Amino acid sequence: MLEKVLRHRLLLVSILIGWIEVTITPFFDSVTVTPDYDLTKHRLGLPLPIIEQNTWLTPLEDAFPFELGLVSPLENPTQILIGNYLFLVVAAACAVYVILLSIVSLYRRAR
Repeated sequence: MLEKVLRHRLLLVSILIGWIEVTITPFFDSVTVTPDYDLTKHRLGLPLPIIEQNTWLTPLEDAFPFELGLVSPLENPTQILIGNYLFLVVAAACAVYVILLSIVSLYRRAR
């Protein structure tokens, strides 16, 4: 009984951690913008893009290359790429679950 409760708790914790990990990745991602880069489809997220922003930026010709991260979603229409987002949440949750299970099993062996 205790093991079932613990496994469900581990699963819920791993889903929460995976969701948080994937959701915050656009804040730490940036893209090198060159003259060929399409600013109307600015994608961010690690390792796959999970958001797409339609920016209205018009940089000067001598400004290239420059780094562009997350811009204000209030001024630039932002979409979530649902397929990539769900895939990354599931993958991160599975990875965290395996790590937590291995920690629990190592803890039990040590006792």
